[in-house]
Amino acid sequence: MQLFLNVLVQGWRVTLRRWRVALPLYLTGLLLGLVQTWPLLRAAGAGALSNPFLGELAGGGGDAAIDLLLGSPTAVAQTVGIWVFVALLFGLLFGLAYNFFAGGILSVYTGTRPFWAGCRRTFWAFTGLGILLLLLLLPVALAAALAGLALGPIGAAIVALILIQLVNLLGEYARAVAVVRDRRSPLALLGMAAGVVRRNLGGVLALALLGLLLHVALTLLYRVVASPIRATVVVVLWQQLVALAWLWVKLLRLAWAAGYARADGAARDVGPAGEAAAMAAV
Repeated sequence: MQLFLNVLVQGWRVTLRRWRVALPLYLTGLLLGLVQTWPLLRAAGAGALSNPFLGELAGGGGDAAIDLLLGSPTAVAQTVGIWVFVALLFGLLFGLAYNFFAGGILSVYTGTRPFWAGCRRTFWAFTGLGILLLLLLLPVALAAALAGLALGPIGAAIVALILIQLVNLLGEYARAVAVVRDRRSPLALLGMAAGVVRRNLGGVLALALLGLLLHVALTLLYRVVASPIRATVVVVLWQQLVALAWLWVKLLRLAWAAGYARADGAARDVGPAGEAAAMAAV
């Protein structure tokens, strides 16, 4: 119980004290998000947002208004297709950015390396780890499909959500182990992370649930506050504040994973005296 409390408190402290290390990742996501809004900006530049038929369209009528506002169905389909492709591409780019910056963030949290050195040290290991985690989603999809046959759509969704969270949890601990123990083999990292999770199962699952609840609370808070706001600028600012808080919770989970990885490594290194050393290592 004492180890759990130490990991919990130290995770909060390190993420609050060293919040600046999250800014490069946040700014990267913000930049990609701004570029991804190009279809709307293009429409605004073409005068679509001030189209005289917009009122008729909002009222639910006027095929001619749709054609003038959006263009032909073929053009609309092409625009949507390009936007989806760009969204997937930018999602991949953000994943690569996360793999790069997460190593530096964890290095600062654990005091093992300077930020940029940590980013370079773990990038390829984290990229390989990300590919392995994506492969793990294939059996997750199969399990969800089988659950759908037995439990229905709701049961399949619940099973899929639980399994995805477990895969995500394993990835967080693998990244933490990579930095704490300076290991770079993705397969070895998954195995070592599974060991850390198994030996500290109660505390690990409790912190994972807490992180999930914080993310849910942020989502609900965003909807409650944003729904009555009409000013676009205020909504955008509120959205970015929530996005930054969301990222902070994600990094808080990484800090908790690093705390358990350090304590577990210390306990295994010193044998019978490991518990006391683990407390001091967090």
